Parts: sequence; structure tokens; C-alpha cells
Amino acid sequence: MRGVLRSPLIFLTLMLSAVAGAATPAGKHQGFHDRAPDEARVERVLQSLSPREKVGQLLLAYPQVGKRTPVEVGGVLFVGRTLRKLDAAKERIRSSRERARIPPFFAVDIEGGGFNRLKGHPSLKDLPLAREMATLEDAEVEAWGVRVGEAMREVGLNMNLAPVFDVSPKGLMFRTGRAFSGDPEVVKRKATAFARGLAKAGVVSIGKHFPGYGDLDADSDYEQAVADWNEERVRLEAAAFRAADRYLGGVMLSNIVYAKLGPGPAILESALVSLAHENGWISVTDDVAIRTIAERLGVDREEVVRRAFLAGNDLILTTEPPDWSGGLDYFGILTKLARSDPKLAEHLDAAVRRVLRIKDRMGLLDGS
Repeated sequence: MRGVLRSPLIFLTLMLSAVAGAATPAGKHQGFHDRAPDEARVERVLQSLSPREKVGQLLLAYPQVGKRTPVEVGGVLFVGRTLRKLDAAKERIRSSRERARIPPFFAVDIEGGGFNRLKGHPSLKDLPLAREMATLEDAEVEAWGVRVGEAMREVGLNMNLAPVFDVSPKGLMFRTGRAFSGDPEVVKRKATAFARGLAKAGVVSIGKHFPGYGDLDADSDYEQAVADWNEERVRLEAAAFRAADRYLGGVMLSNIVYAKLGPGPAILESALVSLAHENGWISVTDDVAIRTIAERLGVDREEVVRRAFLAGNDLILTTEPPDWSGGLDYFGILTKLARSDPKLAEHLDAAVRRVLRIKDRMGLLDGS
């Protein structure tokens, strides 16, 4: 498996840990919210990585193909139809786990209703929309979180890019039913209950869309969405996420432009990424492969990836396979950038360290 296995002992212990963790019943799993990272272990693993391997830990991307191809990304993303055949998905996850030196996140977004990548799982076919869950008691919402987490872990998934913490009295998130409510107190209770259920099932939750969509009606995947909020308003919207502090591993930043905090979308603005880091969370970008981001900024797509790194993000999400011959060389772009300046090498280490801390809290680094 090429030079990626530079430290056989660390690789073997991490692989055995990952396999054991995948086989642990959800109900007996110690949630990441109940344990602190082992800083010595995190540092030991970090120092064992090459620059390319460190960059890999920052990528949340499609499964890398090939039975013998090392899985170098820090997280494997399942979207679209990749979970329609559950047995095939389980095998893909098992294979990816075995080909990875550092156990990856296996991520999906399961919010509720039609926003459910595991709708083919029998226990989740009736999963309500977030807006429908808002009418339930907190304990019922938490039970749905547990059910989602258990179904995910049965398949091998360990990270949910959910729930939605947007406080939306109107606009896109209200129209689609993805927001629990326009009442911030309702959002805090219900989204926290869902995240708590996921955590109890052994799944790490990534809240979105930080710091909030609010009542914006534009869909930032297809058009520029601008919020003319001052810092006080931004922090007020972000308070919904902070209510679930203990149960969130991180937050996904939006592609919305918060004009008073910077000219670019949130994923490219260090002020907003730093705001996410205040709670010790990892920051996850929304999809950097969306071509309209580069078009709006008047830059090439490589520059979007560079700016996402420079802004301080810990996981750079792309729906473009990093080993696709017709796409961007994500490894090359970021490795070259990190090697160009000692300060950027330190910047890379800081981001990887945050990723490894979450992985350690999830038990993925046990034994190393």
C-alpha cells in the first residue's frame, strides 16, 4: 500500500481500533461527548504524518476508488445514490476503512423528511422533517436522533452533517421545512435534542449552516446569498448552535456572504471560521466544488480551495472525487501551499490537530 504505511505499528493499531469500533453495538458505545482527547496520542499521530497525509486529513470527499488504492482522505462523504444499496455501502465503508492509515470519518447528511440519505433503511423510512419534529416533545426528537445514529452505525457511518440550526421564520429553510422553527428557543431545544440522540448512538454531529441562514430566500448553491448582518446579529444567530455545544463535534459553514464580516462566503472568511472555533468545534466547509463560488469571486477553482484552507477550515468538503483525473488536484494544491511558508505548515498542523482530537474523542485513535 505504497509509502502511506510509513509507521506499521501505528497503522495496525489504528486499523484494529477502527474495525473494533465499527463492530461495537451502538447502545454500548461511549459517546464522544463523554470523553476528552488524549493530547499525547493526538500529537504522536500528528507527528507521524507526512505533509501529504496531513493534507488528506483535511479533505472530506467521495470514496477513493480501487481495491488497492490507499484511502488518504480524513473523511469519506456519502451523497446522492451512494447509499441506495445498503449492502454495497457497507462493503465500500469496510474496504475504505481497511485501506486507510488513519480511520476516516464516514459522513452523510440525514436531517429528516426528504433530506434523508438513508431513506432505504427500514427504521428511517418515516423520519419526519425538522419542522415536523419541532411539534414533538424533546424526548421524542432525541429518540429520532438515536434511531438515526443507530441506523448509521449499522451501515458503518459515524458522522452526520446535521441537524439544521438555522432560525428561519421565513425564506429557504422555512419553505423546505429543513429549519425546526423561526423561534430561536424552539430551534435550540429541538436541534440540541436531535444532536444529543446522535451522540448517544455514537455518531458525531456537525450542525449547519453556521452562523445561520436566517430568513434568506436565496439558495447559495445556485445563486449569491447575502446577509447584511452586523457582528451582533451574527452572534445572535450562532447562539442556537452554542446551545448544543456538548453534543456537536463541529459546524458546517454556509456559502452565504455576511457582507459586514467580509466579501466572500462564510467558508472563505477567517473571521467566521474563528467564530466557529471559539467553542472548540471543527469547522467544515460547505461544498467547495460548487462552480458558482469561483465565478462570483472572479477566481479560478484552485483559489477557492486555497482560500478555504487559509481561512482556517478543518474539513474541506468537496463533492468532486480528489483522485478524479479530470478534477482538481486537492492534495497537490494544499501540499504545495503548506510547504511554501513555515507559518502555513503550522497552520496545517493546527487544523489537523483539531481533526485528530475529534477522532480521538470518537475512539478512532484508540491503541495508537
